[in-house]
Amino acid sequence: MATMLNGAAVMDAALLLIAGNETCPQPQTSEHLAAVEIMQLKNIIILQNKVDLVKPENAEAQQEQIKIFVAGTVADSAPIIPISAVLKYNIDVVAEYITRHLPVPVRDFTSVPRLIVIRSFDVNKPGEDVAGLRGGVAGGSILQGVLRVGDEIEIRPGIVSKDSSGDMSCTPIFSRIVSLYAESNDLQYAVPGGLIGVGTKIDPTLTRADRLVGQVLGLKDNLPNVFTEVEVGYYLLRRLLGVKTQEGAKQAKVTKLGKAEMLMVNIGSVSTGGKVLKVTENDKGEPQAVIHLTQPVCTQDGEKIALSRRVDKHWRLIGWGKIIRGTVIGSEDKEAGAEP
Repeated sequence: MATMLNGAAVMDAALLLIAGNETCPQPQTSEHLAAVEIMQLKNIIILQNKVDLVKPENAEAQQEQIKIFVAGTVADSAPIIPISAVLKYNIDVVAEYITRHLPVPVRDFTSVPRLIVIRSFDVNKPGEDVAGLRGGVAGGSILQGVLRVGDEIEIRPGIVSKDSSGDMSCTPIFSRIVSLYAESNDLQYAVPGGLIGVGTKIDPTLTRADRLVGQVLGLKDNLPNVFTEVEVGYYLLRRLLGVKTQEGAKQAKVTKLGKAEMLMVNIGSVSTGGKVLKVTENDKGEPQAVIHLTQPVCTQDGEKIALSRRVDKHWRLIGWGKIIRGTVIGSEDKEAGAEP
């Protein structure tokens, strides 16, 4: 679920996949549709997969089930395309629909650039000669602005450390862009939309094995604050999604947040633990909570978050919210991104 939410943070549209040889909805389908609504994805295509395994009348009956399931949701008017992924039936139809009917979102080229990191890796092979060593690579989507080769960049929160008393401190990573790649195209500048690989001069040990996932990359001194505590206005789902129930039984109700409860919080591409410190209400009677994050997050007021609770050894989506304000962590200004 955390992986799905992290990926959805940078997407413009979604494909909702439904197995044609099972009843609809399956528990996880409900959970994924709720997540898509939380992430505010407006463009959705429903794919009815495995139609090669069912009779035509069964496939048609399931289409009616799907229409009832998505009624009143963000996927209400979404097309339902029957496909077989294994036999590649109708994959050309899906591609054609994406090309002709999904609008290209309006991109922001003028704001200061900001990239959410959803992958990071060390591209050096074992035993690489010192002269041939290359810096770490961060992969993700540019939310706004334009990144250029040669730009001086900063990555926040950067390197997180704790002292003996348990207080956290963050050292931003400073570096320079040495290359930009989209697919296998070598770029001189990169704009919002699509996935971009950013080659830097950062020590590759800091980017190895997705260590930078959830961090934010942008121009030096132009990134949002790093929060360790957030006050959020939140909304809980009425019933628990993603859990199988007995035939005819209702889904379990989502209970209210409790003080000192541990949640999983998704902010952008970050998945982090969060301890509920306080639960209150605002003047309008809307619920609010103060959540202490187990790892610092670079974000800003107004950012959407998803809340999950541990149910039967699995994290289950229970609601979403918006950051009202955050408590800023004290940052140390040290040069962390040394050249390899």
